[in-house]
Amino acid sequence: MKKQFLFTDLDLTLLTTGKTISDEDLKAIKELLDSGSFFAFVTGRPFEDTLPLAVNYGLERKGVFIASFNGALISSFNGESWDTIFKEPVSYEDTRFIFEEAEKKRVHCQTYTKTHVLSLHDTDILRSYSDKKVIRPRVIEDLDLLMAELPEPPMKVVCAALNDRPKLERFRDHIEPMISDRLFCLFSSDRLLEFGKHSATKANALRFLASHAGVDLFDTVAAGDEANDISMIEAAGTGYAVNNARDEVKKAADRITKRDHDHSAIAEIIREMME
Repeated sequence: MKKQFLFTDLDLTLLTTGKTISDEDLKAIKELLDSGSFFAFVTGRPFEDTLPLAVNYGLERKGVFIASFNGALISSFNGESWDTIFKEPVSYEDTRFIFEEAEKKRVHCQTYTKTHVLSLHDTDILRSYSDKKVIRPRVIEDLDLLMAELPEPPMKVVCAALNDRPKLERFRDHIEPMISDRLFCLFSSDRLLEFGKHSATKANALRFLASHAGVDLFDTVAAGDEANDISMIEAAGTGYAVNNARDEVKKAADRITKRDHDHSAIAEIIREMME
């Protein structure tokens, strides 16, 4: 079988509602890798919160990649450890600006180090976001002090709200004209509005990794469910929306799976790839 490359989002795509990989999906992924093809987790999650999936499910192996922070940080398993092969952070200046504008509009804002989620306020959304995560929340009530805690420019900045997507949409409409020349802002769920460099999208992660692995774009396959997956789905040779995806994602996709994320949609895609 020719070498192909499968790129899949995590939450509500590969992962079940219970945040697990189904036995059927895992078996299919391993069969794809055994055939000589490649596989990438492509997610808005930090690397440190994605790595346990690779470890716990036996996917720390050559041919597996992690594109975290929506593609701002890309890592490759070399057989013993993970190497960073691409990195494109948000500048300190833009990070501060997003926090300042979020404060004006009373919108929760957070960013990341390797060990913590940093925010100016202890909120329900911060606690909900950090639940069962490897990286832990840390509240620093002064923006200057928060910025000083960043050892390097962060991979992304996120604004969030519990059960109030319209509030985040209003904030997006407010801030996007001021940053659109250098940053994207896209929803990864109803709760999360994510900011990153234009060069750090899921689509660019797909193109970078396909070139890195020597796979033609025609032989790439991408799967997702949310707005931040659309660029990757459109960039792939074949783009899939899982059955539970948003309508806008389904419209962008070449194909829609019969199954949803709770019923091994990724295994369905892999079967079609290996036909």
